[in-house]
Amino acid sequence: MTSSVPSSGFIVSPRYDTLLFTASLAAPLVLWAAFSLGLMTGVAVYVAFQLVFNLPHNFQTWTMSVLDEEDRAKNGRRYAVAALVIMLALAVPMVLSPDGVYPWVRDALIYWGYYHLVRQHYGFQRLYERKMGGVSDRESWWYGRYLDAVSYLPLLIRFRDPELMTIRVGESASTLHHPALPGPVALGLLGVYGAAIVAAAVHHAWAAARGRKVWVPRALLLLSVTACFALAALVVSDLIVAIAIVTTFHNIQYLGLVWFHNRNRADAQQTHGNAPIGWLAARRFALYAAVSIVYGLIIFAPRAAIRGTRLAELPLGLVVALHYYVDARLWRFKDYPKRGAWLLLKKT
Repeated sequence: MTSSVPSSGFIVSPRYDTLLFTASLAAPLVLWAAFSLGLMTGVAVYVAFQLVFNLPHNFQTWTMSVLDEEDRAKNGRRYAVAALVIMLALAVPMVLSPDGVYPWVRDALIYWGYYHLVRQHYGFQRLYERKMGGVSDRESWWYGRYLDAVSYLPLLIRFRDPELMTIRVGESASTLHHPALPGPVALGLLGVYGAAIVAAAVHHAWAAARGRKVWVPRALLLLSVTACFALAALVVSDLIVAIAIVTTFHNIQYLGLVWFHNRNRADAQQTHGNAPIGWLAARRFALYAAVSIVYGLIIFAPRAAIRGTRLAELPLGLVVALHYYVDARLWRFKDYPKRGAWLLLKKT
């Protein structure tokens, strides 16, 4: 499937893309500002991003998978096995080795989440390139590596100081497992990071001078991703706030893309076997939003209410990890040809 090339090059429209895919970076900036000014603690930032952004975004995955009759019939057994494996991988160490093995499992889940959100930015890059047209495989590959550089290098640079990899909640502290990075190595990585940004800027200036059309939408994406990770990893010292910043940006992008996808499916009246899509078709938007929010409250409640046992973390860890697994499959357009149609990526 290849897309027609609209003159704007945006996935939806200039206003929609800017609001939800690039300028949505303003939302985590507000969280950071509130934390910096002392209006919110790091824990408050974490709770706000989970309930307002992260878990509602998590629910959107289920509207395209386990809540969809067709996909459930095709992949339901796979999802059930994955859920069982994830539950055991989390619950067994929670019970048998809560302070030994489990922290390693928890940290692995955090790093998996980091990889997951970086891959989403790559997916947006590919969507913009389909809208742009005329982007070579070589150029696309290099900009994929650019996203890797501006996403992963700031994290590696953070490894120079264990304090920067420590989550603090009240009097308790937990340092994520990570390799120690000597100062000179961190400085070298910072040089590579800066060089990648300069190279991308030079290439954009060169392409624009040669008359490339509709390059701005992808450039805005790259700029917003670069700014987001630079802020979170190189400026914000509190790790829980840094995690909230990069994840909230990811959440809003995902909410915007899935909303566009689901509304198009609803408008096409292809609602059979999918209650959430049916709500959208019936214009029951408040119900759709309310269920997304209530879902998050239910999942997060044990984590907030029960402090004395690791098992209280199981519902949240389970749905987050299952989301990573299922979502990695949902955007394979060859396996889900209707996905491209509902994103208005028209065949030529």
